[in-house]
Amino acid sequence: MAIGYGWPQSTAVRAGDYVFVSGVVAIDPGSGERMNGTVTSEAHRVFQNLKLVLESAGSSLERVVQVRAMIYDRIEYDALNRVYRQYVPNGPPARTVWSVQIIDAFKVQLDAIAVP
Repeated sequence: MAIGYGWPQSTAVRAGDYVFVSGVVAIDPGSGERMNGTVTSEAHRVFQNLKLVLESAGSSLERVVQVRAMIYDRIEYDALNRVYRQYVPNGPPARTVWSVQIIDAFKVQLDAIAVP
């Protein structure tokens, strides 16, 4: 996966007992191409990317303890939740959801904290 998507950041940082994952957006991990779409399509790509980042850092989606989700419009909250439940079905982590303007016209962005 492109390190930091070309932005001045680390994709993930392992510090002590935690893995901190920077904002993940819908970018093709091989080509770096932006995959702007619906909240549903972007959220699937975001979770797939988050999974790749966590696994490369020695963690997994099952080990996430906190998620901060950003969506472009609060009306899309239910759409995000439908996808979220598919990737985090049991014992969901602590979570905050904001409605914000996201860089490059993305509709979904997640950052996360996990344990290794």
